Amino acid sequence: MSGNTHRVGRTSHATKPDIWYFDQLPPTARKALANAERNWSSAWVYNSWRKGKIGFKTGEQCAKKVQQADRKAR
Repeated sequence: MSGNTHRVGRTSHATKPDIWYFDQLPPTARKALANAERNWSSAWVYNSWRKGKIGFKTGEQCAKKVQQADRKAR
């Protein structure tokens, strides 16, 4: 089994740096992450966007989710 993840118990962990995920995102999502008050990981946004989860289908939707998470964390 090869890839960029290793298994620890029932979960897998990516070994790519967070900047890789950031670079893959649409520009509006990157801008929202860069301007967020918190230092959010790009991986959760990238994985949700890549999988086409509801609320993460476009860069604008991703940006909105980051902004909502930022407001909730205050």
